[in-house]
Amino acid sequence: MSKITITLSEILNEKRTIEILMTLQNGPQHIRSLHRAIGGSMSTIVDRVNSLLQAGLLRETELSRREKYLELTERGKAVVSVLDWLEMSVTKSKMILDRPKKWILALLYVLEEIKGSTRLEKLLFLLKEQFGVTGGPFYQFTPYLFGPFSSEILEDAKALRDMGLIDISLDTIVASELSDAIFIRKTYRLTEKGKEKAKKCYMEIASDERVREAIYKMREYNSMPLSNLLNYVYEKFPSYSPPPEMP
Repeated sequence: MSKITITLSEILNEKRTIEILMTLQNGPQHIRSLHRAIGGSMSTIVDRVNSLLQAGLLRETELSRREKYLELTERGKAVVSVLDWLEMSVTKSKMILDRPKKWILALLYVLEEIKGSTRLEKLLFLLKEQFGVTGGPFYQFTPYLFGPFSSEILEDAKALRDMGLIDISLDTIVASELSDAIFIRKTYRLTEKGKEKAKKCYMEIASDERVREAIYKMREYNSMPLSNLLNYVYEKFPSYSPPPEMP
């Protein structure tokens, strides 16, 4: 039987394989306990284990006379070390204060508070599309339920919170007096640590008068009722309007 070769890229693209390797770094386990720890289909776990055995990343060892256990080989330990390093690198990359994150901080420096993720998205969208002042790397928007949307904004806001630069509080909002619907709204504010950093970001980003004027114009849009802000965006940028409701 020919030996199956698994490349590192194939390992990184297979969730169960990674989970098996990462679980076994804590010590040898029987395949049943491995299955309990990871979950999913036993047949899938067995298939992935067999591939890892043939690739030389795992080996079977006898810890008792009745049962064999699985453990990492030296090669397998080396792969786990790479996986640990990659995970750490991804985490660190999210903590880098790149230019798009600086725009969020600069905006909060001027506005002090932004109520709602939808409002945050629209303000950044207007800075880019209406005023054209963002320059360099920035968020890419696509039409969504409430107009232009970028998931990266929410990811960066979370990263800024994890860095201790902004606070994200949750508020319960009743849709209207005629409705029992309740929504959770996020409110974004700078922390004390974030205020100092945001000031530096604002001074860096808003060195041009046109940029400063655009950011301060956001005060007007930030104070609008959200429905008015959305209607304004839909009217000015119809290609980003949400899709019509299905009949």
